[in-house]
Amino acid sequence: MVIDRLYGEDESYILYLLEVHKRVSNQELCEALHLSTSTVRKKLAKMEENGLLIRTHGGAASIDADRDETMSRKSRMNLQNKKAIAKAAARLIRDGDVISLGGGSTVAELAPYLMTLKNAVVLTDSTVLSTLTIPNRNLEVHINSGIVRGRTGCVVGPSSDNLFRAYQADKAFIGCDSFDLESGAGSDNILVGKVEQVMLKCAKERYILCDSTKLNQSTLCSFAKIPEITALITDDEANPEYIKRVKEAGVIVIVEPIVRSQ
Repeated sequence: MVIDRLYGEDESYILYLLEVHKRVSNQELCEALHLSTSTVRKKLAKMEENGLLIRTHGGAASIDADRDETMSRKSRMNLQNKKAIAKAAARLIRDGDVISLGGGSTVAELAPYLMTLKNAVVLTDSTVLSTLTIPNRNLEVHINSGIVRGRTGCVVGPSSDNLFRAYQADKAFIGCDSFDLESGAGSDNILVGKVEQVMLKCAKERYILCDSTKLNQSTLCSFAKIPEITALITDDEANPEYIKRVKEAGVIVIVEPIVRSQ
């Protein structure tokens, strides 16, 4: 099951409240959303059906706290694939660019290439990416506001997309947890997906960084459909037949060779 194009504002706010408080009551939701008890119950029932929360007596509880892999664990998985993808992405960045960087571990591998970048602006939803890029004094680094997810360092919440709406980024580089022809790029976390959907929307060029193990897979929510993507960047362990199908769907695909030890 894939939640197409993310949920509406009410559902996203419910997930945000659960992110912060872990449990909320029906009464609290009614007051926060200005909805009737019956409407709140229907929303919670639908969200539970889609695997987004657990309904409790008189309210709901979060099931999302441990859904994400930690950043430290993610960064060790398929590392050479991610390094190859980052190398290809780095060739697209120029001095003076305004770039949006998502919070994924593949995007984090871009950081070393940004240390010589000049007169550029970095916009990010990740405490990890901001920490990795601020050592370059020639970069102007901005991070959005909201609640920091402890496991990944991504910043989410109702106003977390304001930063990206305020700028016209030249290029956005966003990682994903899955990519398929029907759903496009997907995220395991609906709140992260919601922010990064805006990051892509507000950029002139939109790049999805996806290692080959995530291709032809689907996850909880879709945040970028095929027509919205400038290019998919992946590694050379990707299935050639699948890459052909992606290209036939109208997507530019950049396949970067992995540097393998002799």
